[in-house]
Amino acid sequence: MDIVEAKRVLAEVKFPGFSFLIHNAFADGEPTYLQAAFDAFDNDRPGVIARQLTRKWLLSRHMTRSELVQTAFKCVLTSVEHETREQFTYKGARVFGPHFDVEGLVQACKAGWTEKREEGTAQ
Repeated sequence: MDIVEAKRVLAEVKFPGFSFLIHNAFADGEPTYLQAAFDAFDNDRPGVIARQLTRKWLLSRHMTRSELVQTAFKCVLTSVEHETREQFTYKGARVFGPHFDVEGLVQACKAGWTEKREEGTAQ
């Protein structure tokens, strides 16, 4: 797949409010990736709408059209989940937030911050 075909394929992909971008052009030595952009409320600044960019999805010049479309679909799913995790709160905290530091999560796991049912209770 070359950049012209990739852009032609992505031009046919639609999801409300999203635009799909390809960075780099399958150039040697440079990773080529898909990224989507959309406008949404800034979850850290109430009332402010800001341009949001998704994570980067690595593309291969050997991928098929179907793989590219499926990657765009996964991009949308992951972006919607990301926004959900930022907006879902418990006791005012984003307990399932997408921006936790992985080393902090390791510390929480090692500290035993887990919850389990007592033995003998309903499954």
